[in-house]
Amino acid sequence: MIMTDVSTSQSGTTAPDQRPIALVAWHATEAILRHSQAALAVIDLTQPQWWALNNIIRAKHGLTREEIRDLDVPYGMGTEVMAHAADALAHRGWLVAGADGRLTFTNQGRAGLATAKEHMARVRAEVVGDITEEEYAAAVSVLQRVTDNLA
Repeated sequence: MIMTDVSTSQSGTTAPDQRPIALVAWHATEAILRHSQAALAVIDLTQPQWWALNNIIRAKHGLTREEIRDLDVPYGMGTEVMAHAADALAHRGWLVAGADGRLTFTNQGRAGLATAKEHMARVRAEVVGDITEEEYAAAVSVLQRVTDNLA
């Protein structure tokens, strides 16, 4: 059900169960991104670099620059952002291109990824806070269902 008339309480604030889900989801997205991007900056990584690292480590034999460019990039960042992120990681010495053009991890890159994963686990704990696993699962499920309903 989409709300077009948002009710307000006597104090003039919107009742929690009447707020538009898109607005709440948008504010949550912005807050999570601000927090995670600031946290990544502390360890000198960008969000796209974090995504590139995670996609490359999951690929059995690394990824080519073209495969990285073809990754689904969220938040409207565009396809080139991932290629630039991978280039920056290669320049940093975390990735190396083989003769076939596939980018794979160096030892320095594996160590950096391990540090980043530990750091981001703490960030996730901060984001989730006192939300139970059941509440988290329910929130994700509801948002996914909204997405599916509109697909």
